[in-house]
Amino acid sequence: MRNLTTTITEAAAIHVNALSKDFRNRKGVVRHALDSVEFTVAPGRTTAVIGESGAGKSTLIRCVAGLEKPTSGAVMVGGVEVTAPRHGTTSPVQMVFQNPTDALNPVRSVGWSIGEPLRKLGRRARRARVAELMTSVGIDPARYKDRPKAFSGGQLQRIVIARALASSPDVLLCDEPTSALDVSVQAQIINLLLDLQEKHHFACIVVTHDLAVARALAEDVVVLRHGAMLFSGALDEIIHGTAELDPYVRQLVRSSHEMEIKKIEREQVT
Repeated sequence: MRNLTTTITEAAAIHVNALSKDFRNRKGVVRHALDSVEFTVAPGRTTAVIGESGAGKSTLIRCVAGLEKPTSGAVMVGGVEVTAPRHGTTSPVQMVFQNPTDALNPVRSVGWSIGEPLRKLGRRARRARVAELMTSVGIDPARYKDRPKAFSGGQLQRIVIARALASSPDVLLCDEPTSALDVSVQAQIINLLLDLQEKHHFACIVVTHDLAVARALAEDVVVLRHGAMLFSGALDEIIHGTAELDPYVRQLVRSSHEMEIKKIEREQVT
């Protein structure tokens, strides 16, 4: 008979198990970036990770990606513990970064960047796959040879998403994917991510400071503060107040509601 932990791990696309991460500075002072964070993401579902600056959001997502080694605990993807990606291999976990410009080589064409994870394919097959990916994110494949500077911020984010999906990952990590974009473009990227997830059924973790973005993209939420997990569960539970909440989480929801009311009032004036 399998134990409960094994059952959860095998059923989950992502299982973050008692994850802690400490950093030590030159003076030997230890900073606890994450403290026993634990949650599960099912295939085809999205969990938003919310918290203020310094809450540990970026450290968490880097641990899930295998870019940081936990001090204790583990991250399991498809029942296999995540480790640092080896050179020349393709990870089942891919990331969409906050600033797409930093994720693309400025001297290479966008087609080259999208196709870089597909280097094991032949030239013709790789070119066909890149064209398919560009079309799927709403970028004209005829612009295959254009460099990043020829595209807008929203178009670059679409290109970065196409690159992340090139290897058909099981897990997509999105680190503030809309925060650098205009409001109208934010909505387009959110809708694109929703459409792609429905089509490809990947699990997703979205790091955001914006509860409205979380509500648009995610079914579940993890709230972090100073590395500690204050809430993990269904997003509806904190939105509608059906769960007993930490005062910080209640204030987070209250602030989000107030911002939405102000936005509606501004729209009515204009």
